[in-house]
Amino acid sequence: MRSFLRVFLLGVATLAIGYFAVCFTVKDSTSQSAQAFNAYNVLVKREPRYVKIDNKEAKDNDGYGNYTYNLKSYDDNGNEHPIKFMGMGKLKQGHYLELDTKGSYVYSYKEVFKKDMPSDVYTKLNL
Repeated sequence: MRSFLRVFLLGVATLAIGYFAVCFTVKDSTSQSAQAFNAYNVLVKREPRYVKIDNKEAKDNDGYGNYTYNLKSYDDNGNEHPIKFMGMGKLKQGHYLELDTKGSYVYSYKEVFKKDMPSDVYTKLNL
């Protein structure tokens, strides 16, 4: 019985360490599997990130007018993060969006104006 308990606890510990290692490594990855994992990642919080739309970075991969954007985003503190999301149609060039994210997973987006975002983020988006 004791050997079973030891093996069981060692397995649980190994799975927990593996889970937290994956959580830490995929939080800024933009791959499709990493984005799906980030929706349940316990090491990252849900936060807004800001992007400026650049249609040169947009690709219509599915042929139905859903454009995939691969852009640089900034959080409230001005830290840069890569982000990949799909826009329903081609978004307006040069407009600013606030993305509701958890890691690299994007729940939703909405248009924002200069007065609605931190000033250092606005400055970094226009460099």
